[in-house]
Amino acid sequence: MPAFNELSQRYWTRIQRLLMSILDHATAADVTQESLLRAYHKIHLYNPQKSFAPWLFTIARRVALNEKKRKSKRKEDSIQDHNLPSHVESIENRLLQPLWQLASEVLNVPSYQAMRLHYAEEISIREIAIIMGKTETGIKVILFRARRKLQKTAAIRGISL
Repeated sequence: MPAFNELSQRYWTRIQRLLMSILDHATAADVTQESLLRAYHKIHLYNPQKSFAPWLFTIARRVALNEKKRKSKRKEDSIQDHNLPSHVESIENRLLQPLWQLASEVLNVPSYQAMRLHYAEEISIREIAIIMGKTETGIKVILFRARRKLQKTAAIRGISL
C-alpha cells in the first residue's frame, strides 16, 4: 500500500482542514480516511488530463456531505472544534488561526469552504468551482462577499486585517 501512504501523506491535512468546516474534528478525521480510501479504490476513474486535487476534494466534500446528512437523519448534533491543532501545522497556520476562527463563526459553510480552498489550500477558482459544483463567477461572488463580510465583522470587533 505504498501508493495509499503517499496519497495520505500528501493530502491528509489539507482534506481534514476542509472537512472540519463541515464536520466535527473526530468525524472529519474519519471522513478524511474514508475519502482517501475511496479515491485510492476509484483511482481508475481519475482523468489524468485534469488536476488531481479538485477530483480528490470533490470526493472528500461529497463523502462529508453524505455523512452530515446521515447524522442529521439520526438527529445527532455535533460540535465543531476548529481549535484542535494538527500535528503538522505550520507557524503561519497558527498565526492565521484566529482569522480562520472568525471566518468559521461569521461565514456560511459554502463561503467558508471557498475561502479555505482558495486561500489556505491555494486552489484556483476554476478548480473550486468544480469541487463545489458552481460556476467560476459564482465562486468569485462567494469569495468577494465572504471577504467583505469578514472585513466588516473584523472592523466591528476592532480586529485589523
